[in-house]
Amino acid sequence: MDLPNGQKFELHCHSHYSRGTKIPCEGISSPRDIVRAARKKGLAGLALTDHDTNRGWEEAAEEAERMGLVFIPGIEISTKGGHVLGLGLSGGIKPGISVDETIDRIHEQSGIAIAAHPFNIRGWGCRYDMKKADAVEAFNSMCIDRVSNAFTERLAKRLGMPSVAATDAHSKEMVGAATTEMYAHDADSVLREIVKKRTVLNRGYMPMNILVDWAKTRMSVSYDDVMSYIKSNYWQPKAWISEALMHKFLFSRRRWGYNALAKFGASCSVVYGGIKMLTYL
Repeated sequence: MDLPNGQKFELHCHSHYSRGTKIPCEGISSPRDIVRAARKKGLAGLALTDHDTNRGWEEAAEEAERMGLVFIPGIEISTKGGHVLGLGLSGGIKPGISVDETIDRIHEQSGIAIAAHPFNIRGWGCRYDMKKADAVEAFNSMCIDRVSNAFTERLAKRLGMPSVAATDAHSKEMVGAATTEMYAHDADSVLREIVKKRTVLNRGYMPMNILVDWAKTRMSVSYDDVMSYIKSNYWQPKAWISEALMHKFLFSRRRWGYNALAKFGASCSVVYGGIKMLTYL
């Protein structure tokens, strides 16, 4: 399959096979719909990187072939030290082991390891262990604090590491917000171009309305689980307040208010992110 040079790739996205903890529903779209969204948005290919599973690969690969897109089998692996993306894999990778051992397992499958959102303010990244990976996700659309992206990108440049930009999409609407552009025509050449630092980072943050829709869908699908968690873990009046706020969020039609609240939260995260980054200096 021949593709024009300089095409855009989505290197970090999740399907409904990605599961959360407090809110079980995390990814909300099927692998097939994720691939179709990539095609609709003019991308040349994508990596499906569900959390600790490769269950969506077959469906995504079949649809990608049908659509004429490059498919890169990947996983976002939960290591003891933070999340690591494995791209170009041939099978699963055991979660819960060290960053070093995870990277070794990725290399055993002839894949490459990318440090995912290393300084994510929620503490899910591998931070300075990013230097052990083959490349770093220097820009992640879901890091809306912005400070963690800036910190990561500066550190990556200082270390001379290959860098990529990716969306970390959890729905089909999110796909393609941030992409990595390169001269590649198949999965192997994608990995090669990344390692050789022949990439262009196309940065773009997730629009608040899409984030709000995703959050509402997650909570609607996981309603019983969330309510059970609140009742089991929260004391009064925190439990009552949480239940009331959840009902208001799910059933209110005043969409503009929640978009405004999301923007306020994003602004607060910039301040919090700045303070947190100071602890890494």
